[in-house]
Amino acid sequence: MNCPRTGSNLKSVKVGGITVFISESCGGVFFDNTILKSFEAPTEKRGQVLAKHLQQFHTELIDESKRINCPRCQDIVMMRRYYSPLHIVEIDECPGCGGIWLDSGELDNLRTLFLNPKERAIFRNQLIQETRPVDIRAPRSTYSSWDFNTHKIDNFIDITTYLLDE
Repeated sequence: MNCPRTGSNLKSVKVGGITVFISESCGGVFFDNTILKSFEAPTEKRGQVLAKHLQQFHTELIDESKRINCPRCQDIVMMRRYYSPLHIVEIDECPGCGGIWLDSGELDNLRTLFLNPKERAIFRNQLIQETRPVDIRAPRSTYSSWDFNTHKIDNFIDITTYLLDE
């Protein structure tokens, strides 16, 4: 496999029993599908080791926003998307094999921005509250009791379904 940024050969490296492919020319790394989860948490030892190893190859790229082809599926252009809900770190993901390419320094950024499960739940609830649709009702007219009657019908249906379920 070749580096999608520089075209040089990717080096296969085992970190904690998991094989990843690194580019010694630009400091990027290619993960197979679902392998990144084993490296993103700050408490993961293998993530620390890989991030430290990649720092020696760190180079500033001219244009990281340029679309690249997957190192494994060479005819497929990788999708550029945000990895975390904070929308800070963008990764390249192959729609064919699900492989993920991280440019130089992106693994460090993912590890520093990692949210634990409790923080993710809090953030998820906050996003739900912020994006909840607004409940807009027309003002009640004194000439129409349809709004009032619909609530009675809804309550009646709820009571009957409750009684029938038991």
